[in-house]
Amino acid sequence: MSMATPIQLYNSLTNQLEPLQTREEGKVGMYVCGMTVYDYCHIGHARAMLTFDMIVRHLRHRGFEVTYVRNHTDVDDKIIARANERGEDPLDLAQFFIDQLDQDLESLGTIKPDFEPRVSGHIENIIAMTQTLIDRGHAYAVNGSVYFAVDSFPDYGKLSGKRLKDLIAGERVAVDPDKKSPADFALWKAAKPGECFWKSPWGAGRPGWHIECSVMSNHHLGCDFDIHGGGIDLIFPHHENEIAQSECATGGGFARYWLHNGHLTFGTEKMSKSLGNIIRIRDIVEQVPAEALRLLYFEAHYRSPLPYSTEKLANCSVAGLNRLYQAKEAALSIIASDKSGCSGAQLASDLGGDCAAYWDFVQSFTDRFNAAMDNDFNSAKVVGSLYELVRYVNHLAAQKAVRKRGGQLLQPALDAFALCDKVLGIGGSDPAVFFEALRTQRMAAQGTDPEDVEELLRQRTEARSAKDWAAADRIRDELCKLQVDVMDRPDGSTWRARID
Repeated sequence: MSMATPIQLYNSLTNQLEPLQTREEGKVGMYVCGMTVYDYCHIGHARAMLTFDMIVRHLRHRGFEVTYVRNHTDVDDKIIARANERGEDPLDLAQFFIDQLDQDLESLGTIKPDFEPRVSGHIENIIAMTQTLIDRGHAYAVNGSVYFAVDSFPDYGKLSGKRLKDLIAGERVAVDPDKKSPADFALWKAAKPGECFWKSPWGAGRPGWHIECSVMSNHHLGCDFDIHGGGIDLIFPHHENEIAQSECATGGGFARYWLHNGHLTFGTEKMSKSLGNIIRIRDIVEQVPAEALRLLYFEAHYRSPLPYSTEKLANCSVAGLNRLYQAKEAALSIIASDKSGCSGAQLASDLGGDCAAYWDFVQSFTDRFNAAMDNDFNSAKVVGSLYELVRYVNHLAAQKAVRKRGGQLLQPALDAFALCDKVLGIGGSDPAVFFEALRTQRMAAQGTDPEDVEELLRQRTEARSAKDWAAADRIRDELCKLQVDVMDRPDGSTWRARID
């Protein structure tokens, strides 16, 4: 497979844009750090999940065969602590939250990874890699635990830029008297009373955090695979430690490209459970369409920090999505009713002006889409083009000549919407389904019963039939107070929840 211009990635390892050159031509192996499953996931987690969902979708759109691996951390201090609080088995607790995560991600429309390995399913592999590191002089056992000796890896810090001499005790590293150096980190942890454990050559215990990803990525993708992804907060220590232990264990390379998404922030703070400023995924998708969250995220570049506000989500992203579906609905209606056989190019030439400008714009949409996404997945630029397309379509759909014979003129707009759905997961729903779901959400948020609205609409229709215009206007005012927009059409009246 070849492209005139290769995909460019911003590699966190080199801090520069680089052309994507894969280990095997036409194939991409990609590992993304998943969730530590001890609680429900929030919309900060969703940004990472949706970022790499977009990246995989685009790589496949461009013809790559992608093997997408995202792990579940189901053995961890936080899981054990939460399970002990609740009197549950840690693995049962982890399974429950894996199931909840699956539901959340399904509601967001994410594609399933090809593999979703778990720590608990790779204990033997973890023990084997740990033993290899000991045998090669990069790790040591103390009191049933095993630690990686950071000073045995001269390149330590090459991802984060942190120097070993600066990693003093108590600064982002655990203080442990068993360590030879404060910067050393646990590969295997000796079991404590009340914890789950597995047998090992060093005694009963369980894996440390970092070793799991080295083992699972190597198991499914081999060493020297193409892309490793995760949130920017994982660069140090997690990803730094992955590189050290992986390269020392295999004697070869690890991931070629490191991609990191920026934080979702509240003010100056990242969204996190420890700070208590979280909004669960399942709560937000009850309030707004999941596509609106995608739109909010993809309006910014994936590497940029993204300030979150409920107002922006409701008033900008939902409103933008509403306009998109109005444009799609109008285009579908015109295409379905057009029997003229007039070509889009001919109509654009006949009408000129905005129509001709739209035609030129939509004909080049795919090329501009690919150019933006090939440049480090610049979804923000794509969303800007999508909004421009929506403005064109809604403007042209109001013109009589377009409504009469503009089917072929607007067909390329539907193709553009389909492309945005394929890669960004935006714009792919049936407009009627979208508007009904949005109406239900808005009515619930306002405490309005849709049946009450339907009854008022029925009364207004009767008043209009009886030519009681005063009553019809009064009822319309009542509907307006309920934040309802009424659309009068030849085949009857319908309504939508108002989008401010």
